[in-house]
Amino acid sequence: MQEAFNGWLNIYKEKGETSFSVSRSLKKRFQFKKLGHLGTLDPLAQGVLPIAVGEATKAINFITNTKKRYSFIIKWGEETDTYDREGNVIYRSNKRPNYENINHIINKFFVGKINQTPPVFSAVKVNGERAYKLARKNIKIKLKKKEINILKLEAKPPIDKNFCEFDVLCSKGTYIRSLARDIARKLGTVGFAYEIIRTEDNIFKLENSTSLKNILRLNVIDLHKKLMPIECVLNQTKTIILEKKYSDILKNGMMLNSKLVNDKISSENKLILVKSGKKLVCIANLEKEYIIPRRNFNL
Repeated sequence: MQEAFNGWLNIYKEKGETSFSVSRSLKKRFQFKKLGHLGTLDPLAQGVLPIAVGEATKAINFITNTKKRYSFIIKWGEETDTYDREGNVIYRSNKRPNYENINHIINKFFVGKINQTPPVFSAVKVNGERAYKLARKNIKIKLKKKEINILKLEAKPPIDKNFCEFDVLCSKGTYIRSLARDIARKLGTVGFAYEIIRTEDNIFKLENSTSLKNILRLNVIDLHKKLMPIECVLNQTKTIILEKKYSDILKNGMMLNSKLVNDKISSENKLILVKSGKKLVCIANLEKEYIIPRRNFNL
C-alpha cells in the first residue's frame, strides 16, 4: 500500500512550522518512505509548500519552472538582525516612505536581474556550516552576493503609514527578507519583513493548497485524491508515448534509437518525458538519434 503513494501534495505551511516538521508529520502519519519538497520556507513564513511523495522525488532535479510568487508586508522604521519579526531591533528610523516614492524605487532598482546578499540568519553554508548556526554563536560572517531575477514587483496602496504590502514574482533562491531590507534602505529608511506568504511555486497555488492539519486527517483513499501526478511539475517538457516493448528498453537503462519509434522526433539535445500508455516510464534526453534514459520511475 505504501508503494502506491507517488505524486505531489500542495501543502499550506502555517507559521511556526518548518519544511522539516511538515515532512516529519507526513512520514509519521502515512509511513511514507520517500519525501522531498520544493524550496524551504522560514518558520515565520507561511504558504505553499509542494511535497514530493515516493517516485515524485525523482523529478525534483529536473524542474525548470522555478518561479515563485510571494505576498509580503514591510514594516517601516525598524530593522532587525534576522530581517523579520523574530529578530532583535538593530536600527530605527522615523522616516516613512510615501506610495509614489515606493513605486519609483522598486521599478528603478528592484525589477529584473539584481544582486542580493542573503540574511546571515539563513541556511546558506559558510565553510560547510549553516550561516544561521554561526550567527547564533555571534560569529561575524560576510555572505557573498548572488544574482536573482525579479520578474514582477508591485506595491499595494498602504492603509497604514508604518506598513506596506507587496506582491513579487521571482526566481528560485530569492530571499524575501533581504528584499524587504534592501527596499527600505534604498528608500532612505529601515524596515523588515513583517509577514511573508508564498502564494505560488511552480504550478502549485495558494487557492489549491491544503493545510497540514487537514491532510493528516485524511484516510488513504482521500489522500490518493489529493495527490497530483508526478509529471505535473514538468508541464513544459515534451511527452512522447511509446509501445511497451520500446519503453522497456529505456526502463532497463539502455538507449533507444528514436527512428525505431517515431521518425518525427526532433534530434535536438533536450529533456523529454516518456510514457507507455498513461504510465510515466522515465525522464530522458533526446540526443541526435537516441533517447537516453536519465531517471526511471517504478510505477
